[in-house]
Formats: sequence, C-alpha cells, structure tokens
Amino acid sequence: MKILSLFLLSAILLSSCGTPSKDKEEKTNTDLIAYEVVRTFPHDPSAFTEGLTIYKGKLFESTGREKTSWIAEVSLSTGKQDKKIELDEKYFGEGMTILNNKIYQLTYTTKIGFVYDVNSFKKLSEFTYNFNEGWGMTTDGKNIIVSDGTSKIHFLDSVTLKETKSISVKYQNNPLKEINELEWIDGFLYANQWQTNYILKIDPATGNVVGRMDFNSIAKKVAESYPEADVLNGIAYEAKTKTLLITGKLWPVMYAVRLKN
Repeated sequence: MKILSLFLLSAILLSSCGTPSKDKEEKTNTDLIAYEVVRTFPHDPSAFTEGLTIYKGKLFESTGREKTSWIAEVSLSTGKQDKKIELDEKYFGEGMTILNNKIYQLTYTTKIGFVYDVNSFKKLSEFTYNFNEGWGMTTDGKNIIVSDGTSKIHFLDSVTLKETKSISVKYQNNPLKEINELEWIDGFLYANQWQTNYILKIDPATGNVVGRMDFNSIAKKVAESYPEADVLNGIAYEAKTKTLLITGKLWPVMYAVRLKN
C-alpha cells in the first residue's frame, strides 16, 4: 500500500493547482467554513462507516453493522481493505482512533472498547466505560476523546482509559445532540452530527461550536447517484497537506477537501 501522505502530496496538491472543483461552499454566514473539493477517491459502498483516521501516512476505517463490524487499513486508491479486524458478531463496532501505535475502538451499546496493535492488528486489551453509548472517537495526542450520542464529549486518560473531564457541545447557546464521528485538527474538534450534513468545528475548552462546514450539496449529489447511500459520517485529516477526507455510511466515494479559511 502506498503511504497516504506521499499520495496526497503528489496527487492532491498538483490537482488543486488547476481549476477548483465547482463543489465548494462559499461563506454566506458568519460561521460557515469555506472549502473546496480537490479530489475524489473510491470508497467501499458496503462500509457502514463509523470512524476514519490517518496514522503515519496510512488510512484506517472502522464500521458497524449487525454481525458485520470491522476495522481495516484501507487503500486510498482502491477503497479496499488491505488488513482487517472483524469483531465478534455480538458487538456493533463504532468509532476508532490511533495513538502510540495502538488502535482504540468503541462498541455501540455494550460499553466495551478494544485496544489493538496497529502493526499486527493483535488485540491487546479491553476496557469498559460508563457514558451513554459508544459513538465517535479521536485523540489530541494526549487524551482519547469520545462522543456518546448526546451533546457530551468525554476526555479519557490514554493510559487508564478513565474519564478526566467532559464538555457539552453548544451552538448559539443551545445543546446539540447526536455528536458522532470526531477528528482533532489544529487544536479544535471537528464532528459529524448524526443525520445532518454539517461538520462542526468545536472549541474543546468550552464546547461551543465556532464554525460549520455545509456538505448538503455533496450529500445530495451522492444520494442522487447512489440511492442506497446513508448519512454523512467519517472525517480524517492529513496534516502535511491540510486536507480532510470525508465520506459517509455506504457511500461509494470519498472526498478530499481543502479548507479555504
């Protein structure tokens, strides 16, 4: 598998020097974050995406469905799984993140998480949690950060996996429920909100939403060409090129997106 960072540096940066994609959001409201689509990649249309992350130049994805949940190292160029962990049928897989060569994964309602070695995919341990449910997951390089389907985001010590603090996500002073997939980008949390086509930029100190990315036009285009596609979900960030990869559950495509502000 070609490493993702080299692929993005050579392909995405070159492609973005040409004519920008028409699929871009103009900043029409004060909190909308402008972006442009610089490239698309194939995505497994059977993948019910729960988590997406980039680690050491490689793309990893977690999925969750009844009896068919997995984590995989994914080829960006084909969308196919190069290396894969399949969960026991009794678990519904959810978000995942990677820190210090360990993959951390949540499950939906069983309140059990798993830790794997990122190279061998060998399961190292299990852990339990007491918050509502397991949904999204990311890391700031120190803490494991998780969402639970409510407005709450929990910060876990990466060694003990015990909660150290939590924040409540708010937009214009109103709590926002169903915060889902998470990604840490330049000191802020970015989050999918389930059943919406927005990605939220969240201040981790206060929980306040300080910006939003509107992907309604992209989601509409995917739904028109692929009626089986489900909701927008999945954010991965490639720091060297400042590029986001986004996709959705059962989407046949993944978008590489460049922030414009």
